[in-house]
Amino acid sequence: MMNRRTVLIGTAVFAIIVLLAGGAYTAVRLLGSGADGEETAAAASGGGKVVQSISSQDGGPSVAVQTTILPAPELPNEPAAAFGILQSREDNTLLVGTGTIGLEVDIEVNPDTGQESTSLIPTTDGPVLEIVLTPDTILYRDVTDLSLQPGQESGEREVVQQVRQVDSPDDITGNVELEVWGERRGDRIVATVLVYGPLGGGAFE
Repeated sequence: MMNRRTVLIGTAVFAIIVLLAGGAYTAVRLLGSGADGEETAAAASGGGKVVQSISSQDGGPSVAVQTTILPAPELPNEPAAAFGILQSREDNTLLVGTGTIGLEVDIEVNPDTGQESTSLIPTTDGPVLEIVLTPDTILYRDVTDLSLQPGQESGEREVVQQVRQVDSPDDITGNVELEVWGERRGDRIVATVLVYGPLGGGAFE
């Protein structure tokens, strides 16, 4: 099995680049939008998010698209208490890594079939927060489709974040992003609203 590995550290929330066989590649960068319009590491729902993506297929021209994700109307109209990556979960307690998020991308190519498999290994450099879910916590799964449509041209677009309310935290596992609203005391947050979704908006699913 042939392996290729790329390590990138995001200077904002995170940046990802994956090189694929045949010259195809995908790059994604997720930024927070600060109150003064500058890029910040805070991906607060109230300020929206900006995703910068570049893709190329089969040696064709690169397509660069900047997507502004408008917050879902179901979410609180205020900054989130925390944004990060799930590190572990035990029952209704989640440990979430925050700060700058790095992603190590492992690509394995099967020499017999030529098929590629990609796995992401996230790292964080900020405090690990304890997120406590209660029976009153409202849970949403982020199901926003950020894929580029066939024939997509370079430019800018706006997408309204799509979330679906769920009854159970059972599928909050693995490499997922989490955004949390609630009461924070030190490194502990009792969540009132929590949104979770795949890393990079599902760019590598």
